[in-house]
Amino acid sequence: MRGWWQDLRYGLRMLAKKPGFTAVAVLTLALGIAINTTIFSVVSAILLRKPAVKDPDRLCTISSKNLIKGYDLEGVSAPDFESWQQQNSVFEKMAAVESGRSFTLTGKDEPESVYGDRVTPDYFNVIGILPALGRAFLARDAQTGNGHVVVLSHALWHERFAADPDAIGKNLEIDGVRYTIVGVMPARADRAMAGTRLWTPLVFSPKDLTPSARANHFIDLVLGRLKPGVTVKRAQAEMNSMAERLAQSYPQTNKDWGATVLTLQEYNIRSANVRNALVLMMTIVALVLLIACANIAGLLLARGAGRAHELAVRSAVGASRGRLLRQMLAESFPIAVAGGGTGLLMSVWGIDLLRAGFAFNEYGRQQAAGFRLDQPTLLFTLAVTLLTTILFGLVPAIRASKASPRDALSESGRTGSGGAGRARLRGALVAGEVALALVLLAAAGIVIREVTREVREPNGFNPQHLLIANLDVSSRQYQELDARIALFSQVTEKLRHLPGVQNAGVDSCVPMGCLDNATFDIAGQPPQPPEKRPSAAFSVVGPDYFRAMQIPLMRGREFSDSDSVHTPVVAIVNQEFVQRFFPKENAIGMQIEVKDGNHKQAQIVGIAGNVSQYVGQITPDPRIYECYLQIPVHAFSSMTLLIRSRVETAELSPMVRLAVWTVDKDQPVRIQTMQDLIANNLGGDKLLVGLMTLFAGLALGLATVGIYGVIAYSVTQRTREIGIRVALGAQRKDVLALVLWEGGMLTGIGCAAGVVLALPLPRLFSGLFDGFAPQGPLAAIVVACIVVAVSLLATYIPARRAAKVDPIAALHCE
Repeated sequence: MRGWWQDLRYGLRMLAKKPGFTAVAVLTLALGIAINTTIFSVVSAILLRKPAVKDPDRLCTISSKNLIKGYDLEGVSAPDFESWQQQNSVFEKMAAVESGRSFTLTGKDEPESVYGDRVTPDYFNVIGILPALGRAFLARDAQTGNGHVVVLSHALWHERFAADPDAIGKNLEIDGVRYTIVGVMPARADRAMAGTRLWTPLVFSPKDLTPSARANHFIDLVLGRLKPGVTVKRAQAEMNSMAERLAQSYPQTNKDWGATVLTLQEYNIRSANVRNALVLMMTIVALVLLIACANIAGLLLARGAGRAHELAVRSAVGASRGRLLRQMLAESFPIAVAGGGTGLLMSVWGIDLLRAGFAFNEYGRQQAAGFRLDQPTLLFTLAVTLLTTILFGLVPAIRASKASPRDALSESGRTGSGGAGRARLRGALVAGEVALALVLLAAAGIVIREVTREVREPNGFNPQHLLIANLDVSSRQYQELDARIALFSQVTEKLRHLPGVQNAGVDSCVPMGCLDNATFDIAGQPPQPPEKRPSAAFSVVGPDYFRAMQIPLMRGREFSDSDSVHTPVVAIVNQEFVQRFFPKENAIGMQIEVKDGNHKQAQIVGIAGNVSQYVGQITPDPRIYECYLQIPVHAFSSMTLLIRSRVETAELSPMVRLAVWTVDKDQPVRIQTMQDLIANNLGGDKLLVGLMTLFAGLALGLATVGIYGVIAYSVTQRTREIGIRVALGAQRKDVLALVLWEGGMLTGIGCAAGVVLALPLPRLFSGLFDGFAPQGPLAAIVVACIVVAVSLLATYIPARRAAKVDPIAALHCE
């Protein structure tokens, strides 16, 4: 330990004598560690951190799956849930959840729309978090007619009742119905179930429990708490057996359906669909750190070349190879500690910036709230710091300890390159930096091209000057079709007369906001079994919808106010629908029937243009439109108003709210522009582009510094040689070409290796991300040109200095 302490003090003195070298090394390492720590905080929050519930490893989700249809985490039917409850032997309790439902709260100046869950009575016992005030749901609360009780989140209790303990037993009007508050959840439940503001009982009607209802997978999620000693694998095996028995008993509804059992943590990861993106980002920042370590190793090699004489003397007087190795590592340790500490401080700022970057929508803000320097992140930073000490310190240390005293003393007695072996190793490190920087720039270029393509991909409608307003129609007063028709008709009529409004329409599933598929039959064709029926995107819209969205009508007519429940049902389909199902026939006049139990056979009366359902969609979905004036839309809990304006949409928002409230004063209205909705959908992609561009730019900057450092050091070491060349008649351009050739060789080797490594990237990205358009090698070639240009610029600066060497001064110095 005394020897280590002596080496450490000596290393600190040596670093203090070279403040420029120390500052560059510490800052380079700090940047690499900071970005790794920042991104790992996201990995820790999303992939590693356990849900804030009791015994999270025993809390599982059970979802339906149908591999034939490609469904993995599908919803569950009420009869299947009851069968699972009664027949399983692996779960202590099970609970069903209808999550993310919109509830309308009234009683204040303006109605408020909040998100909540409908749950079965055992829900709170299953998650292991009971109300802090009052009680949880009882079995009788889930009986028909008794479900008008509510449990509030801690945050909603504070907002609506100012944290009054006497709120228990008071009433709260939800969706036009009076509910009794029976419980308030603790604050930690808000963290565990971010975004959920209240819970009401999930009440199954007699119709929900009929055998035919097994085809209705309306329950979003089933939670189960494993019995002690039961593994997820065993639970999966039992659920597989149970699904097989149900498929045999109910072949019409349960054939090909199974169950997927996951821990809640794994379910959240799969649902978020971010694992691939996070693995990609961690790989990228690890490569940046590797470049930083290569840079520092190059600096240490150059510094070691200058100390070759010192090390040779130490070896000659008896220092062993292990002793020299220990000394060099001890000198690297302070750089690692200073770089790690500085990087940790920088990561605090980086995490704050990352939180701001995730604020593109509510889900992103909820996820970002968990980004912090927690214990796994701190341990990761410590491990990275120790690893970097080995990465950038070990190679120079081994190189220095292997040096022959005779060769080292011989090399140190003259100027040169500091040893051919060291020069080759420094060159290899720089070429590796260039290769990795090119790979990262190519990856960033591919992502930028993809996001640019998504932005430029035609949507099929005009998003400019288009305001969207969501109306919640789940309350009791809108259960009847006539009431909904009256609401939509009166509101759209008032909106059409507002100053600046061009058109107003209604949609049950607005593009870029949702995707609702429906199976259907085509009249005149053999009926297909349910599992083989064709499907299409489906929307219930109103008159003027296509004019409000500015979706072109290719043939036929639009819906009109004359379409009603007393006239034959009509439908409009898009071009993709016609191309797939009527490629050689005239689709106008054909009959189709949407198979959801509420629809009648409809005649196709129009063909509309294709519309993208999400940003950047390459192949459009076939789509069916039906009119809300003819279709029972009680299956939809909300509808969206679409207002086409001639003026700035911001000026319309107050007037739209007032128009809705003159029809229904208790109707909450959530308003945004279509451009904002598209921007929200692109928020994650833009964040990925920003991060990748930042990291790729940092990698290129580090590689550029590495090239500059190697060439500048080489010029310094070869000053005598260059002076002799000039004295013997070499022209300035000859010296310039000599140095540029050296830098060009390193750049060329690095670029060649980088292009080879970057060529598989487009295929890799296409496999990692759904909907990613395949790209050619253009990105790698363009990036190679950028890297060559920047590298040659970095080489030119020391080359120009070399061309100005005065031979007399150089030889006199020698």
